[in-house]
Amino acid sequence: MRTRLFPVIAAFILLTVSSCRKETSIEGPGIVAGRFMATIDGSQWIAVDTLKSVTIVGGLINLTGISADNQQLSITLNDTVPGTYKLNQEATSIAVYGYIDSSNSFAYSTNQGADSTQAGGTVTVISIDAIHQTITGTFSFTVFRNVDGKQKTITDGIFYQLPYNSTLPPSSTVDTMTADIDGQHWAAKSILSSTLSNVMVLNGSFLDGTQSVSLLMPQNIVAGGPYTLDYTGFTYYGFYSPQVSGGYASTTGHLTILQNDLTNKRIRGNFDFNAADPTGQSSQTHQLTNGFFSVGYQ
Repeated sequence: MRTRLFPVIAAFILLTVSSCRKETSIEGPGIVAGRFMATIDGSQWIAVDTLKSVTIVGGLINLTGISADNQQLSITLNDTVPGTYKLNQEATSIAVYGYIDSSNSFAYSTNQGADSTQAGGTVTVISIDAIHQTITGTFSFTVFRNVDGKQKTITDGIFYQLPYNSTLPPSSTVDTMTADIDGQHWAAKSILSSTLSNVMVLNGSFLDGTQSVSLLMPQNIVAGGPYTLDYTGFTYYGFYSPQVSGGYASTTGHLTILQNDLTNKRIRGNFDFNAADPTGQSSQTHQLTNGFFSVGYQ
């Protein structure tokens, strides 16, 4: 279950918690094109215009927004068509909520908790306008945090005519992520980084989201190592996905941090790991060796 928190990159991935919760209308005052908003525990949350993004890439929809007070909400859906998506402990669609600073050390998500009384809900994609490349929908769910048993209730969620991209952005010319995967050299064409509740995720892939390599570690990780890449510890681990959905988590491996410049927010390091199916449904494994990254982060 912990591995579902990762697809940032994870992600970065509905049961209705309450049958009396009415569907949110997208008509009304304050609902303008490009708006991404919700009510979180009774307080309004609105994503800053410059801090929201939507991608529809490789069979997945991802919506991510950050408010002016650093609250981040990310929703990943496991298909690219209009309809209602369930989020719960067994779903591959997921919503994650947390703070992008390090004041809160753990994130909330819809796949934590024991059942739908603790986490879950629905996301409804009302329309996808392929001509203008915008998406519209509503959402309502609760998110849970296993570490302390706390819960957040997110209601009245709206994303209205949000522009989306159908390819991932190319990496900065100063960012690099490379490795040998099963003996074949691989170099990321798109490199994304994110920090949420003191967790840093680095993700490299091709522009269509395939051949994705991700590394998860604490944001304040210090230079040195090697740190053991083991997904069961949920502190340091790697993830490899040949396609977009599904993938292989690190069972053994190493991460060495060459530099983590907290002032200029840039990190460099080496990695290697053996990746296996965390669900146990496949016996296939992959070997990643000679890994190197030099990436800036927010």
